[in-house]
Amino acid sequence: MNRRVAAAAAGVGAFGYSYYVVHHKRSNIQFEGWEQTGTNNLLARTRALLPWPKAEADASSNWVKCDDGTSFNLYSPPDRNDMKKKMRTEEFDLLVIGGGATGSGVANDAALRGLKVAMVEMDDFASGTSSKSTKLIHGGIRYLALAFQKKIPPKSPLDVLMNLHYDHSMMQVVSHDLYERAFMIQSAPFMTTPLPMMIPLKHYWEIPMMWISGKMYDFIAGSRRSVPESHFISRSEALYQFPTINPDGLKGAIVLYDGQQNDTRMNLYIALTAAQNGASMLNHTEVLHLTTSGKLGEESYKVTGAKVRDTFTGDAFEIKAKQTINATGPFADTIRKMADPGVSEIIVPAKGSHLIMPDHFSPDHMGMVWFTQDGRVLYLLPWEGSTIAGTTDIKEALSTQPHCTIKEVDFILDECNRTLSRPMNHSHVRAAWAGLRPLVRAPGSDPNDTKKLARDHVVDVVQGGLISICGGKWTTYRKMAEDAVDRAVSINPDLGHATPCATHDLKLVGADRGGLVCNQAFDKVVVTLREQYDMDKSVAKHLMQNYGTRALLVAKVAEEIAAVDKAKTSDHAFRYKKLASKYPMLEAEVVFACRQEFACTAVDVLARRTRLAFLDSKAAESALPRVLDMMQQELKWSSKRKEQERKEALKFLESMSMPLH
Repeated sequence: MNRRVAAAAAGVGAFGYSYYVVHHKRSNIQFEGWEQTGTNNLLARTRALLPWPKAEADASSNWVKCDDGTSFNLYSPPDRNDMKKKMRTEEFDLLVIGGGATGSGVANDAALRGLKVAMVEMDDFASGTSSKSTKLIHGGIRYLALAFQKKIPPKSPLDVLMNLHYDHSMMQVVSHDLYERAFMIQSAPFMTTPLPMMIPLKHYWEIPMMWISGKMYDFIAGSRRSVPESHFISRSEALYQFPTINPDGLKGAIVLYDGQQNDTRMNLYIALTAAQNGASMLNHTEVLHLTTSGKLGEESYKVTGAKVRDTFTGDAFEIKAKQTINATGPFADTIRKMADPGVSEIIVPAKGSHLIMPDHFSPDHMGMVWFTQDGRVLYLLPWEGSTIAGTTDIKEALSTQPHCTIKEVDFILDECNRTLSRPMNHSHVRAAWAGLRPLVRAPGSDPNDTKKLARDHVVDVVQGGLISICGGKWTTYRKMAEDAVDRAVSINPDLGHATPCATHDLKLVGADRGGLVCNQAFDKVVVTLREQYDMDKSVAKHLMQNYGTRALLVAKVAEEIAAVDKAKTSDHAFRYKKLASKYPMLEAEVVFACRQEFACTAVDVLARRTRLAFLDSKAAESALPRVLDMMQQELKWSSKRKEQERKEALKFLESMSMPLH
């Protein structure tokens, strides 16, 4: 894989440092040292060893070997029961409620500052809003348009002039978002990638207007642009780049770049990084109520933690904390009212729905974005070997499992058919899902018009010192976390020992932070998976893009399973079994998710570790029996638990399918 010595964090020490132990087989030299977490400051020393203890290396499931003979030990998260015991018996500096992108970001930020952190999540990491995004890391081209236009899209040059205005708040949102876009792209470079998106132009007057908009988008991003520059392409080039675009009236296109991610796996890796930095965390653990001292309305009143319940065992216990941060997205008001029942609500949930279609509706490396007739923005993007289309923006009642309606499906299909030459219909929809955006109510705005509610975030403090981080968007999770922890430190003298924020240049688990595994050239991981583990190219790329350097651990599990299967048959070839024939996900990922990624349910695996449920609900349903068998064996489920998991998974998959009405 790499002729340099390979290394990975084996654990975390005090003050945000990770300990490295590496063996270079050819030279029989051990390299060890401490790396300051999130930096390249590796303080290493070398010493000759006795012959490498092969039994010890092979006994650990986290030892992997590169093609040059180098062995290294990858990070393994703490055991769930150990973290649960710690939460029951110890006091924490900070309790984070909510394990989505923002909550995981808060836990990671606080842990890096030297705070003792606990995080609980009612369902699974990224089970709500954070899993149901458009998968973009972006600054918001619509916000840029709204900074200069009262109404979008303009219908004529006169319309542009009549609606000219300047909204500095929108420009600030774009500026902040583009800054954070650069951070997200560099934080997990194996998982994030720049994505060109075409804006089709049907009028000549649109060309200079959109060209200027694109250049302004680039200029605002500045030196941290992290993606190529926007540019204009001719009609013929647009038809070549996006063959399914409707050619009628097409004058050309502007190509803008933003980033793309796998949102739930990004969320998971933020949580894993927080765990590596010392945070304790439990998914499937709901908050029953907040614990307090003093009397509501008096100065002595203070939130002192929460009483929580393990949703599997029913076991309830208290978590003691000096400070509590509420990062529950659309459910923020529910937690706020636990601290102060009389507090006014500030969250307006808005439903956004997406459809997944076959990959032939979009090129592999080009997306498309356009303004709908009512001023929304619709995306048609390649993602995980499929095409994602969306989104809608509708006020919705609070729900843990929102559904996409047939009306929303038809809206998205109609908009796509207005723009494409190849018509889409209901039969093309492989999955349809909806999520709730936690919009913050803006003073003086119409709460029924979600397009005019703020997407920027708000740090709210209610009686008892409960801090809630509300609103915002995926791209700005890091800044939201920083602001929430800054506020906690500023109002709570018990957190005075916290150091300044250290996440601005942080890389996540799997990102080869020291540059010692593959020198952050992740194609080398693909080469190792293909050459050393004899994997198909599509499978190897899938593993690298979703696991980074940890793909080598997945490969080791896959090899282990294949060896068992080989021993059972007369076939001497290794065969890595897939969950579904059309997709690159391996059965080994199920086992790895249980051992290394906090997966506790079949839905955790199908929806938020492999993404199969998001890509193809029928394929996920077909894979369910095998997933249940493997998880039963790995997690020692009873037959009763397995049947319960089957019923709950089928219910979930129904919510991910093409709606009947």
